Amino acid sequence: MLVINNLTKKYKKNTALMNANLEIKKGHIYGVVGPNGAGKTTLFKMLAGLVRPTNGEIIVKSGESIEQFRNKTGFMIESPYLYENMTALQNMKIIGSIKEEYDIDKLKKLISLMGLDSAGNKKVKQFSMGMRQRLGIACALISEPQVLVLDEPMNGVDPEGIVELRKVLLSLNKDSNITLLLSSHILSELEQLSTDFVFVKEGRIQKCVSKEEVNGTLEDFYMKEIVGL
Repeated sequence: MLVINNLTKKYKKNTALMNANLEIKKGHIYGVVGPNGAGKTTLFKMLAGLVRPTNGEIIVKSGESIEQFRNKTGFMIESPYLYENMTALQNMKIIGSIKEEYDIDKLKKLISLMGLDSAGNKKVKQFSMGMRQRLGIACALISEPQVLVLDEPMNGVDPEGIVELRKVLLSLNKDSNITLLLSSHILSELEQLSTDFVFVKEGRIQKCVSKEEVNGTLEDFYMKEIVGL
């Protein structure tokens, strides 16, 4: 559904991403693996239109424009932008109004889906990091996206919350046929979630393999094939 062709981003003397090539197929879950500064977030930002490529292109295979594709994509990049002095529902109403979604019942269902019913009238400034992450994902789902791009969605989530979040993401993929792009430093979680793995190192996509192509654990594969240990 999407082809990334020789995508490059340079900042003066620093190259954040160099000649990245990747085909994103509908219904797959892509686990994007790499250390801090590897280029993962830069890739996501270019998909979202937050950063303009220096070279290369993003091709939508259906023939739609990249702007039309982005309207069908939900993004949570780095940390979610939320209004600290508002509740979860108030935040959802504001994001909903931007996306022309005013169905309060639908917004409440997304809050419930992400396990935030108990937050009630608590303001976001009182939320844990994990609660903020889940609310950010709920906001990304308002437009009923065909693709969901999540940068470190497990960040700050407690073990029980990670299990619940994994179930939600798998359900979105299986039941709603949403294609997912996820980055995480928790390789064991990516291993359980992903159908494909994209390895990024020093600004380059080193390799993209299916889950079946990974011999042993994802961590062992990464250390041997990408790190070289």
